[in-house]
Amino acid sequence: MDQSDAGSKIEDQDSCKIPIKNPPHRKISRINEPDSVSAKSFEGPRRKRFVTRDGKCALRKANRFKKPVVYYFTDIVSALLECRWRYLLFWYTALNMISWYLFGVLWWLIAYAHDDLFTSPLLDYRREPCVTEVRDMLSAFMFSVETQYTTGYGSRTPTTQCPEAVFLLCAQNIVGMLLQSSSLGVIFAKLARPKARTQAIKFSEKAVISMRDGLLCLMFRIADVRKSHLIACQVKGWLMKNHVSAEGDLLEHHRYRLSLDVDGGGDDPFMIWPVTVVHRIDESSPLYAVSAQELYASDFEIVVLLSSTIESTGQQAEVRCSYLPSDILWGHKFLSIFRRTARGAQVDYSQFDKTTEVDTALCSSRSLHDFRKMTSLRSHSIDESRAPNRTPKRFLSVSRQISQVSRDDRAEDAPLLLATVSNHSLYETPPTWEI
Repeated sequence: MDQSDAGSKIEDQDSCKIPIKNPPHRKISRINEPDSVSAKSFEGPRRKRFVTRDGKCALRKANRFKKPVVYYFTDIVSALLECRWRYLLFWYTALNMISWYLFGVLWWLIAYAHDDLFTSPLLDYRREPCVTEVRDMLSAFMFSVETQYTTGYGSRTPTTQCPEAVFLLCAQNIVGMLLQSSSLGVIFAKLARPKARTQAIKFSEKAVISMRDGLLCLMFRIADVRKSHLIACQVKGWLMKNHVSAEGDLLEHHRYRLSLDVDGGGDDPFMIWPVTVVHRIDESSPLYAVSAQELYASDFEIVVLLSSTIESTGQQAEVRCSYLPSDILWGHKFLSIFRRTARGAQVDYSQFDKTTEVDTALCSSRSLHDFRKMTSLRSHSIDESRAPNRTPKRFLSVSRQISQVSRDDRAEDAPLLLATVSNHSLYETPPTWEI
């Protein structure tokens, strides 16, 4: 090991030492650096989010289709459900206006062919018209609107003088019913979507890293502020960053699965009250080798997904959120939001995003594990050095007996001898060996 590696190892060991109490003259900063270095000094290039804070996908898709119009018309229902309300209302109004006008033109043509218009030279007021009171284009348009929506003002009515008028009346009723039912179905489906319900689900603005049960853990909060509850909830998480394969290929935005846990009960939280989701940074975590100083220079994005079922409607809902390295506070923990009142337990959502500083190791979880292992070995060696003097004699006696086995060319008895030695305590009186 060269001097640079030894120096870095000493620094890691120093950063892994967790103080019991902060010195009064030096408080732990946002990343708990010993010299109170702010997180801005370690911020690298800011990564653009793939998932926004409100759960929308920020990825733009270019050159998807050669003919986008054909694509949208092949799945027009999904296109109408995904479009904005102003576009949906515009299409609803435009379709009705076009249908009214087209059928109005057809009613005007029937009146023109039967010489019922005011401009017709063969107009005879004594002859019964095809449609009463339809004498121009405006009256034909009004009759089209009344027929399609079955208004029935009573002044314009079709007669039996024109069979084509009876056929057109049936056709317009069918088309109008199909148009109204499909439009109302799309509007109702858009209103009933669980998107509005998911807006009541909150993610904490920041995620924190601190010690929990002896391990460094990444934690964030989720809450449902509505009175009706979510059922069958499940939390999933991924860390996305670039990865270089063993063949040297760059895999952009490679996804690493994060194991999430809520109060030791797995990834299915009970969303009656706000919960804290925990990711233990162990050997299987992609953050295992990331320290406090390296965190803010890293380039990754953590995407969190909560899938659930709405209790009142039974619909599936999905909420997303993301955290960048700048959204993670090292050496912080969330404040308690539960209050005891005379009327019972109360959740104070004003404390939902608030954190406080705590004593936390500055090194990575891997360095912390190595430091604890080295400390344990060092303590064990000190205990052995303080043991009675008969222990070295025992090992010397065993060593002489093994050497005697080797000199007598009876190596086949050596494994038996070693197995016998391992079955006795280190500090017991050694047995009598027969070689």
